[in-house]
Amino acid sequence: MDQLKISLPEVSQTASSIRNYNSNLDETLSYVNKIMNELNAIWLSEGEETLLARFQKFSQKFLNESEIYARFLDDTVSSYDSLESTIVANASNFE
Repeated sequence: MDQLKISLPEVSQTASSIRNYNSNLDETLSYVNKIMNELNAIWLSEGEETLLARFQKFSQKFLNESEIYARFLDDTVSSYDSLESTIVANASNFE
C-alpha cells in the first residue's frame, strides 16, 4: 500500500509558495484591472461595467481565499508542532 508522507517544513513551504504565487497573481490582476479601466474610456456599456465589476469581485475573492488557505496551513503546522512538543514532554515523564 502506498503511503503519503508529509513533513511540517513542506507544509510551511507550501504556505509560503501560495503567498508568493498570490503576490505574482495580484500584480497580474492589478495590471489587467488597469487595462480594463483604460478600456472603460473607450468602451462604455452596461456589459463592460458588469464585466469589470465581476472581474474585480472574483480577483479579490480568489486572493482572499488563497490567503485564508495559506494561513490554515501555517496554523496546522503550528498546532502539530505544539502537539509534538507536548507528546515528547509527556513521554519523558515515563522514564
